Amino acid sequence: LLTCNNKRDDPNSIKIFSVQTGKLLRAFPLYPKDFLPEGATMDQVPPPAFQWSHDDQYLARMGKDLISIYETPTMKLLDKRSLIADGIHEFQFSPARANVIAYWAPEHGNAPAHVDLIELPSRKKLRQKNLFNVTRCSMAWQNDGEYLGVKVTRHTKSKKTLYNNLELFRLTDPGVPVEMVDIKDAVMHFAWEPSGSRFAIIHAENPNASKVDVSFYDMMKKVEGDSKKKGGKGGNNKDALSKTVGKAEAHEVAECNKVETLSGKQCNSLFWSPAGSNIILASLGESASGTLEFYDADHKSLVVKEHYRANNVLWDPSGRTVATIVSQPMGGNHFKFSMDNGYVLWSFQGKQLHQESFENFYQLAWRPRERLLTKAERANVLRNIKKYERRFDAADKERKRAEHLEKTTEKRALRSRFRERLATLRQFRAQQKSARIDLLGGYDSDDESNYVTKEHQVEKILGTKEEVVY
Repeated sequence: LLTCNNKRDDPNSIKIFSVQTGKLLRAFPLYPKDFLPEGATMDQVPPPAFQWSHDDQYLARMGKDLISIYETPTMKLLDKRSLIADGIHEFQFSPARANVIAYWAPEHGNAPAHVDLIELPSRKKLRQKNLFNVTRCSMAWQNDGEYLGVKVTRHTKSKKTLYNNLELFRLTDPGVPVEMVDIKDAVMHFAWEPSGSRFAIIHAENPNASKVDVSFYDMMKKVEGDSKKKGGKGGNNKDALSKTVGKAEAHEVAECNKVETLSGKQCNSLFWSPAGSNIILASLGESASGTLEFYDADHKSLVVKEHYRANNVLWDPSGRTVATIVSQPMGGNHFKFSMDNGYVLWSFQGKQLHQESFENFYQLAWRPRERLLTKAERANVLRNIKKYERRFDAADKERKRAEHLEKTTEKRALRSRFRERLATLRQFRAQQKSARIDLLGGYDSDDESNYVTKEHQVEKILGTKEEVVY
């Protein structure tokens, strides 16, 4: 557990505790040594944040030209020394798989800007990509740590014109190959599909444009060819999944390709479902329209909804339900949009499920849900989905039958009492049969032979139609 009091003059401003024992493991000042320029304030240079590795094995913080990496639970420097990273501007841990640090540093003197991938604890440099004429970079990891996307904003020699390109790293391939995608427009948002190979970007010629384009890319390209053409780069099975179709073989190769572009959209944020396939194109913020476009990237279906003044979108961990939120900041006494405070729950298909409003509303959070199956196990489930469907359908029918029986218990009891009463009355009538015949002078009204049956046919013309045949 990490706590911080934001006091610049406190040498123990940041403290690390063990949750199990409650013991203080280590304390740190708010800023690393020599990090804050002389005379600079916290507003000008915010303190660098600590970051945890995905398995909580390491805790790291950026310093001046270095990254300090601490091991848990001892909280001692890894190998008793910091990782040298000249000119570092930002770093991020891989969110899964191996412990890999990605960082970028701007141009300095004659040295180009560069993005580096470092493996821990060996400190092995997996890949370095040099970049030129760089204004800034922003990094985005795919959830499974298989890909890293770096949006690079570059300038011309005059530094008056800015343009973008994407540097895409494949961490599961030998040598960590890098692909570059040139984007002529300004890129305002970049989002990976969780546990997938696709990503989406929002781009427009003018970053302040009201109408933007949303483009989808896939790191794996589907190719149809003969059976001799197998696999992708490096022969990695994860990057070359084959399926026989007649005599030809459809397979995927490791090559980034544009899938489609949705033009004229009114959005400024993208939110992929944790289950993949579905994405929300949202227009969030005070001055935005609140438009929500539920898009199925597999079946190309689109549903448009609206949540006015929504400022956040949160998917539940299963990807079945999503919440759109209007919340106010924690600080301040008055929120001018308090009448809109609350949340709306939607299905992943865009159907509204529930709505709540609050005078004061600050935050909504879904309960975490651990993913129990590995990627291979999930693929096995999908291959045998028909078998599971039959089993689950039978279980659903049995459950619905039990629910129906429970709901209709009173009705079935009433029906049973009516039938018992009807049987009693029939028995009583049968007991009175002889007395009834005596009263009718020997005539038995229940005897069918005492009746004469006559049949009459009645024909009625319902309509006529005349046709003239020449």
